[in-house]
Amino acid sequence: MALFWRIWVAVTLVNLAVLCVFVGLATLQFGVISSGLVGERLAVLAGRTAAPFEAAARIGLPISTVRNAKALLERARQTDDAILAVHVFDADGSIVHSTDPAATAIPAEAVLARAQAEGAPWHREIAGRFVSGIDIAGREGKTAGGVLVVYPDTGSVTRVRAMTAELALAAILVLFAAAVLAVPLLRFGLKRQIRTFEAVDGEISAFERRSWRSAAAAAIEPEADAGETDELRRLLDEAEACYRATGRKIAAVAEDAQ
Repeated sequence: MALFWRIWVAVTLVNLAVLCVFVGLATLQFGVISSGLVGERLAVLAGRTAAPFEAAARIGLPISTVRNAKALLERARQTDDAILAVHVFDADGSIVHSTDPAATAIPAEAVLARAQAEGAPWHREIAGRFVSGIDIAGREGKTAGGVLVVYPDTGSVTRVRAMTAELALAAILVLFAAAVLAVPLLRFGLKRQIRTFEAVDGEISAFERRSWRSAAAAAIEPEADAGETDELRRLLDEAEACYRATGRKIAAVAEDAQ
């Protein structure tokens, strides 16, 4: 039965590895989807916030001169209490209106993401925060600036951790069920192979016992019929006889040389 349990352990470990890979990949995929949904929602909010600033920019007014700009940004921020800040920045990336008085310029990562978007709405996760923005179009198709929304990633991280816990629990239950189900399946499917292995292993053990007894000049008890291992027994006996004959020849040659 030692072979059976070794096979069972190997199968269980393989199942464990597969489930770990599945949980890891599923968690990564869920994290990507969750981040994308948050980013898209913030991009929609940024687009709505940019509308009055874009109207002013299209008629040639600087976005820094828009009246009630702080009220517009504050109203956008209050749509979700988790929003950290809403910024309006000019074409150079300098913040001209913001719900955060300490902010002066958008992060370098946001500048890079904006440049890569080439005018399309964009979102990125940087420094433990989600940032999402949209450009404000001015006259003659030029960019007058943009709107940037900053959002914490704590909610997304919590959701990812919760999903990981659920997947891990499901994986443990599946692993337990597979391990229990593998016992009868392996017993039935490998019955012949395990029986042959045990017969061979038993025959080798019997051969070792006969060799020890022979070396000790003890009486060798007849073994029961081994059935399918008769040929193996014969080969082992022949190998032992050859080994002993060779030993005697070497001993004789050594005596003659002396």
